[in-house]
Amino acid sequence: ENKSRPINVRVVAATNRNLADEISQGNFRQDLYYRLKVIELQVPPLRERHEDIMPLARLFLGKLSKNMDRQITGFTPNAAAQFLRYSWPGNVRELQNAVEYAVAMCQDKQIDIDDLPCDLRALSLRPVVSDCIRPLDEIERDYILGVLRALGGNKVQAAAELNIGLATLYRKLKEYEAQGIDVEQR
Repeated sequence: ENKSRPINVRVVAATNRNLADEISQGNFRQDLYYRLKVIELQVPPLRERHEDIMPLARLFLGKLSKNMDRQITGFTPNAAAQFLRYSWPGNVRELQNAVEYAVAMCQDKQIDIDDLPCDLRALSLRPVVSDCIRPLDEIERDYILGVLRALGGNKVQAAAELNIGLATLYRKLKEYEAQGIDVEQR
């Protein structure tokens, strides 16, 4: 119609290009750039944020296994290592697609290397390069607490899934509590 109506909207736009360069090359309109550039967030690609890979993969796993009505509790250490070795040229969308593929292919309770897409399975074993190098005990702690959380706090099942004794699990949880970490809420 030809009648004006008041509206209240916010536009959220994303790009993987440098818009300032695109403007200088004549590929993007300067006036549109300044209309859109109210709050600008710079998010590095996933290959530069290794510490985000497994939390995102676990998030996708939870949603996708629920949507597909699958009882998949997590990733084996080998599968997790493959996720961390990969460079993720397709960024977060590629990670989500890889987890979806793995959920569809998984025949067990945990996703293993054989369940991953070909690109991830074919990776040669090379060290993970990251700006965020974490101590091994911290990675172990996060993994143990993640398994425990994924299993709803069931310590007997968590110990079995982790292939450690129940006494070992209790000892580690006690150590974490002594460090001031709330093991029940993580």
